[in-house]
Amino acid sequence: MKMRLVANLSIFFTGKTRSSFHVLNEQRNNIENRLAELRKLKDMAYIAKEYLLKGELDKIGFLLHESWKEKKKLASNITNYEIDNLYEKAIDSGAIGGKIAGAGAGGFLLLYCPMEKQNSLRNALNGYRELPFLLSRDGSKVIFNIRGYEWK
Repeated sequence: MKMRLVANLSIFFTGKTRSSFHVLNEQRNNIENRLAELRKLKDMAYIAKEYLLKGELDKIGFLLHESWKEKKKLASNITNYEIDNLYEKAIDSGAIGGKIAGAGAGGFLLLYCPMEKQNSLRNALNGYRELPFLLSRDGSKVIFNIRGYEWK
């Protein structure tokens, strides 16, 4: 099941690096006013677990889309025009859902796209570097630097 999930996930570097300080600071300052959104995000994590256990992987893609809409409400600087445009290109080319990994404002765009539509996704996002990844119980780790390596 884990390999089927990974086969439907892609991650692209947005080309933007940033300090997460300002994004996280605004989120922290907004907590009291964003409790409804935070509760929805928490509930979505439990729903995602159920989908995983039932093998309903495409539903995770739709849930990612809904969670991205909620995450964007947490702070004004989580997304921007370029990220929104990149996300829309991904959806238009066959991705079901996705979200910016981490704090936001740049970094990596994680997308759920069924395998049969991934070539269309790669063509639509051909100016962005796709990175190989695996899921791990230990959280994210950089195991090698692929600077200069073109992932195909």
